[in-house]
Amino acid sequence: MGRNAQLIRQWAILKQIEHNRWTTISDLADHHVVSTKTIRRDLAALMEAGFPLYDERYDGKVYWRLNEEYKGLPLASLSMSEIAALTFSKKLLINLAAPPFSSDIESAFKKIESALPQKSVEFIDSLDSMITVRADAPKDFDQHKGTIRTLMDATGDELRVRMQYYSVHSRKRKAYTVHPYRLLYFRSGLYLFAYVEEYQQIRTFAVERIESIEKLHDHFEKPADFTVETYLETSFGVIKEEPCDVEIVFGSDVAEYVRSRVWHPSQQCREIGGGRISLKMHVGGEFELTSWILGFGAFATVIGPERLRRRVEADLSRAIENYRVEKTVATPGKAKKVEVKKAATATASRRA
Repeated sequence: MGRNAQLIRQWAILKQIEHNRWTTISDLADHHVVSTKTIRRDLAALMEAGFPLYDERYDGKVYWRLNEEYKGLPLASLSMSEIAALTFSKKLLINLAAPPFSSDIESAFKKIESALPQKSVEFIDSLDSMITVRADAPKDFDQHKGTIRTLMDATGDELRVRMQYYSVHSRKRKAYTVHPYRLLYFRSGLYLFAYVEEYQQIRTFAVERIESIEKLHDHFEKPADFTVETYLETSFGVIKEEPCDVEIVFGSDVAEYVRSRVWHPSQQCREIGGGRISLKMHVGGEFELTSWILGFGAFATVIGPERLRRRVEADLSRAIENYRVEKTVATPGKAKKVEVKKAATATASRRA
């Protein structure tokens, strides 16, 4: 069993002891379906980490306790600037996190605030009028809470899962048996990175398109060197493709906006005159790149590679055709047909 599962179990043991004064090693072993020897190792690891656990004998049995004076974080010693940072993080996390995390985060912060001095709480309340965070079109995960919890459990315990998945790309439903490696929250979406046994490779799945899921009882072993960051190192988003050299020229209207942000670690910007800039990246993910470029409308021009340039050009041509077709315009008492002669010039929706 992996390190993740061990840490999750140890944290669960700590919470059980905190909330139940009558907890024995045997109780913990039965609850987590492990040996008493494993529980003893877990308790020793928790004590070594600084948690004030101790055992107490009563009526011939040994029960485990957590020192009642233990308060976890030294919250009362937080500075005002630390409290301000904490408040901003709270707003950011609650607004941007996907369910079921958002409600859990809000609950956790309420507990943190309850341990702060009254002066600090009043200061936190005043910050509500100073800091605002707005989520950017988050996906609705309310109906997927069960799927998310199953994936979290399976990932932590390193258990295989069987799932029914709908692919937008192929427009087909398919059953997969996978090893869930990691969940990633990215641009208001939640994604699963998992090893697919059938293909013997890692694939990315959008959680909202998992139609059914079953946690199996057999374990897998995640590669010790796997990280999402390394896996997606050359990706523009969450789609992993062979990287290539990309160059895009941005007009003066959006140049400052583009230059002020880190779109990819490999990016290089340079001035090319007239307020324009050239942005170069070594990156993969043609679909995500195309969608991003189209968002800048007439203010972005793909220089290379040729394949990407042609794809963007084709999408723009199809968009223009949407404005050239005949449309029926309703007028009082009758309807008449009009033909739109020109497509409106696209404008960039993003501004600094």
